[in-house]
Amino acid sequence: MPVSNLSPIPSSSYVQAVTATASGIGASNIPGSANYAEGFVRLNSVVETRDGTTPTATLGKQWDIGDIILLRSRDELVGFSAIEQSSTDASINWEFFNQTPGG
Repeated sequence: MPVSNLSPIPSSSYVQAVTATASGIGASNIPGSANYAEGFVRLNSVVETRDGTTPTATLGKQWDIGDIILLRSRDELVGFSAIEQSSTDASINWEFFNQTPGG
């Protein structure tokens, strides 16, 4: 469930293109004060890891169109990587927050 009681970091929205090559959010796209993020999966299912390992179409956690991915720490933000689940590109719309819920 999305966080409704926190305000996102202003001007911090980012759309991550997800293709057949695994990639992360990118350090330059993560605000320096971000410690939490919500990502909305669009266009196609994705498979992700957040421990620094490279995901494949079958290795990692799968998220489907409309799912919301929650990254709950700076380590997860930096270690996140995703790949398209099938041969159709996807995207994840990210919104970043400076604190975690209840933090």
